Amino acid sequence: MARVLVQIPDPRRHLVRYYGAYSNRARGQRREAEEKLQGSGSGEVEEAVPPAPERAALRRRWANLIRRVYETDPLVCPRCGAEMRVIGFITEPKVITRILDHIRKRDRVSRPPPLPQPAMAHIA
Repeated sequence: MARVLVQIPDPRRHLVRYYGAYSNRARGQRREAEEKLQGSGSGEVEEAVPPAPERAALRRRWANLIRRVYETDPLVCPRCGAEMRVIGFITEPKVITRILDHIRKRDRVSRPPPLPQPAMAHIA
């Protein structure tokens, strides 16, 4: 019984730890960035674009993560097997929605196939 009771946490003591984007540090950094933007007076959000070598490293890490999780290489063309390059990321929700709607419309059959023509009676 003592082994089981040791696993129960003390009251008001959390055993869940948050890492990455949910950590206290990341939330604090986001809050500071938001306060700086609000204090600067400009209504626009400026995105920090890392230099080219850092962007390339980020893309490689992204591809490696996908490769490990899904056990497939995202940078290999499914049709011909050639290596593909990441040329950009689409982050605007409206643009993403338009692209996905276009793909759905293209994949949908717009009308049923034509019916076979009845055989004409042979006139003699």
